[in-house]
Amino acid sequence: MTPTTTVLTHRHARSLSLSISGSSDPAPATTTEHAHSCRDGNHTHDDEDSLATQLLHTVNTKLRQIEDADATGILRYVDDHVHETWDTAKAAMVGAQRLLKFEELPEEWQENKYVLTGYRFCTSSSQCLRTIFAVHNETMNIWSHLIGFIFFAGLGVYTFNFHHDIASSTDRLVFLLFFLAAAKCLVCSTLYHTFICHHQHNIKTFAATLDYIGIAALITASVLVMEYYGFYCAGAMRDRYMSVTALFGLAGLVLPFFQWWDTPRCRPLRIAVFLTMGMSGSLPLVHLVITHGFFATGTFVGPMITSVVMYLTGVAICDFDHMSAHTLTVSSLHSSHSHTDANRFPEKMFPGRFDWAGMTSHAIWHVFVCLGIFHHYKASLHFHRNRYGLGCLMA
Repeated sequence: MTPTTTVLTHRHARSLSLSISGSSDPAPATTTEHAHSCRDGNHTHDDEDSLATQLLHTVNTKLRQIEDADATGILRYVDDHVHETWDTAKAAMVGAQRLLKFEELPEEWQENKYVLTGYRFCTSSSQCLRTIFAVHNETMNIWSHLIGFIFFAGLGVYTFNFHHDIASSTDRLVFLLFFLAAAKCLVCSTLYHTFICHHQHNIKTFAATLDYIGIAALITASVLVMEYYGFYCAGAMRDRYMSVTALFGLAGLVLPFFQWWDTPRCRPLRIAVFLTMGMSGSLPLVHLVITHGFFATGTFVGPMITSVVMYLTGVAICDFDHMSAHTLTVSSLHSSHSHTDANRFPEKMFPGRFDWAGMTSHAIWHVFVCLGIFHHYKASLHFHRNRYGLGCLMA
């Protein structure tokens, strides 16, 4: 294959960019769509040049990756990726003027077919950040967890300043771990929903990775709190259980950084890992039941049941598979990015009716996540107050 077959000129890409600009749908008459788009002011030819350069770079990169392919394979490969890049560039051009409809998004950004309008499509991280303060179909997803983060940060400060009975340095460390994990989960979720509209797929995928590890951190910390207080005075047994849970948690923090993790082929592995993390607290509970009986154990862990109910209610409303990068969106207890049609109440029953501000199943799920965190916090205080009861009978 000669070098001339692997290079597209900027003139070619410029022509494509102008074609895109000319074929864009006209902006709607309402000013609301303009105000809430990813627009940075007046749209200029510099924007077109940037998109043309992106198109040129993408195609040439793909060509260099298949130097050894035959002519038919090259043409098929290039055709697929040119169409993919064309769709992305066109969406970026239109997205600079207004919010998009579902069918105007590139295929890899189409995640919930029941949300018909209100999509952002931005060409820079700064544009994505500015949309935090705009109204679109991710507004509720962003602000539900951003407000949750602010609330739990304040609750953490209050707890450490006014709950003076949390005197042990190890006790304080366990509570700090829980608050940090909750904050990480909520911040990472906020970032994911902020950058889900970025035109560069690698940035969108990295934001999804942050969401995964935030969820993994929250699951792990929640289980560790229960194990720590359930075996408060049984140091060796407590350390064994907590070590196993920490290892599962470490897997949940590291695996999402591998590219193969978010592929459809690895979906069963994702489900297995997050389920195992969530269920890692089951064996210690069985141990407590065998040792102390069902009633005593139930009395001790009872307040935690409300937290689990909150998470599961959110799952029932939304769907189970937060398992692919909004394949994202997560575990059986902690979220849902999915291409499946599971549940998705209420937008599945009334497509397009809940697009405004993103008042959809995923936003409802976010509220239940915050409720779940709050009730687990209350359960943790209960564990601490009763740590010398069940937690020390085994010593």
